[in-house]
Amino acid sequence: MAKVCLLDSPSWLLFNPLSFLHLGILYLAGSLRRAGHDVRVLDCHQITAFDHEKKQLTIKHELLEPCDVLGISATTANVHWGKQLAKAWPAKVKVLGGAHATYIANGPHEQFKRPSYFDGFDFLMVQEAEESFREFCDGFDKGDVSKVSNLCWFNELGFMQKNPPGALPDVPSLAPPAFDLWPTPFYGGKFTTSDYDGRGGQGMTAQMFSARGCPYGCRFCADARTKIREESYEQIEQQARQLAELGVTCVRIYDDVLTIKAERCKRIADIMHNYGLWFRGNTRVNLTDQGLFDYLASKGCVELGFGVEHGSARMLKAMDKGTTPEKNTAGIKMCQDTGMVAKAYLLAGFPAETLESLDEMEKWLLDTKPCAASWNLFQPYPGSDVWVHPERYGIELPANAFDKFWQTGDEVTEESVYLQLPTISKRDLVRRFREIAVTIDREIGHRDRARTDNYYGREPLMA
Repeated sequence: MAKVCLLDSPSWLLFNPLSFLHLGILYLAGSLRRAGHDVRVLDCHQITAFDHEKKQLTIKHELLEPCDVLGISATTANVHWGKQLAKAWPAKVKVLGGAHATYIANGPHEQFKRPSYFDGFDFLMVQEAEESFREFCDGFDKGDVSKVSNLCWFNELGFMQKNPPGALPDVPSLAPPAFDLWPTPFYGGKFTTSDYDGRGGQGMTAQMFSARGCPYGCRFCADARTKIREESYEQIEQQARQLAELGVTCVRIYDDVLTIKAERCKRIADIMHNYGLWFRGNTRVNLTDQGLFDYLASKGCVELGFGVEHGSARMLKAMDKGTTPEKNTAGIKMCQDTGMVAKAYLLAGFPAETLESLDEMEKWLLDTKPCAASWNLFQPYPGSDVWVHPERYGIELPANAFDKFWQTGDEVTEESVYLQLPTISKRDLVRRFREIAVTIDREIGHRDRARTDNYYGREPLMA
């Protein structure tokens, strides 16, 4: 039986982790526990601190638990801090998993498959790892991990070696996420709708999946064109029951497209309602259905997030969204008519962006008035079509592409704009990005910009 510690990489300049729990870690923990391993889940923000002026991570070494296997998950945006944490950890073997390891190891760009990008780790674990990481921990007990599927490492010459990929986990047979192992104020995060709709509700918040994958082809997304694999209604109900028993009253459902099957979505809404859980989810404007939206609102859905991305028809076509500004407006209005919060996810700086298209973005915002907006700078994250085929977009990937992908929201500067677009200067892009952020703050009033260092040690404000 291996002693295993699991955690995410610190994200001190990203979102509040009390609101955005890393569910992948809890699924791994559930699978390892079912297999008999001794599993601990840790909150990476409790064992680290951050010097905002110097932008340096401080590790609380006295809180690092010795273990056999350390598993750290990381996105491209936080992998640099995950490496620092791994170097300091008293573990016999250290494994990096998550989106960054997966899309670099399986991607086309050999220049990024080098030990220097992954120093601090002994192995990489790619793809969804509930089964393969269990195999790894089983193999550690037996003294041989050489045949574990999805495992990568660097040989003595510094070149990446990869074992054959394993099959994707059979979602309906997976162990439930180990919500009970989350160690910190996950269940104390406040979820409030009063700022949006006047209902004034708040409660303890959690997150869950009902399905994995997305069949749509958005060119900025690494999860594009992936098969949808659904959890059973029994699994969903088991998780809802456990969360309710833990005192949770509000759930963010992380599915890429919750409403893709209307009848299934209604069944999930029934489950949430039966356990007294308010919930949020994501949809697309090509899936708007007044009857479905009315039903969701009646069952306690308080917010739908729309992948609007842009107010320019030309930019939506460049992103392969399959939508139009007019359809985006209609979907937002339909959601608002039910009394639910309509949140627009927006993206600036995708290849082909111009000053004119950003003007169209601002006009769409002012004309449509969604209830809330998430305003983000495009970065060519590994796995996206822009990353895989930069030549199609007339761009080059800079050698230092990972250094400051974590700079988001109010942190956007010319230095953090990594792509040199032929259609707009970095100066103009940053200037208009900031101006539109001000427009959102003034005219919409709700913009995602909460950083982790604003929350740890303080009462969390919103899920």
